[in-house]
Amino acid sequence: MQKRSIASMLFRYGMWWRIFYGILRIAFGLVVLKIVGSPLIDILKLLMGHELVEDPSDILFVFAQNILVQHPVYISYFLSVYFIFWGVLDVVLSYNLLRGKMWAFPASLLFIGGFVIYELLRFTHTHSFILLWVVCIDIAIFWLIRREYKKLQLHSLLLEI
Repeated sequence: MQKRSIASMLFRYGMWWRIFYGILRIAFGLVVLKIVGSPLIDILKLLMGHELVEDPSDILFVFAQNILVQHPVYISYFLSVYFIFWGVLDVVLSYNLLRGKMWAFPASLLFIGGFVIYELLRFTHTHSFILLWVVCIDIAIFWLIRREYKKLQLHSLLLEI
């Protein structure tokens, strides 16, 4: 029986996490798709309904309502397509990484690397520590995928000899 390294186990757990998270993104994207074209103020009223019964003059709601009445914002297809696209991409790539498909490694590294660059650019504007934490997780996943890819490349090279 072959003993797995901690990094290999973390790689497998990370890929299963990405599959689970991808499924959640797809589900969220489908939920958002159901409310496409709805005014954001209607959704806000629905979500804050129980609080508005207690305090109809809630400062946050009144502020948001004033802005959204003057400048109506509708839930667009972009948001739902964004979540569904990234969810499907995460599930497909992670599944194929777990199966050891060599094409999935550079594709995953490319997408995650690009997304990390985008997240770092967003961090320079938002200074959000949550975003910084997400960047750290993505860099760790990137490292695990890269490590596993190098290991598989070495293994396939040794088989050719």
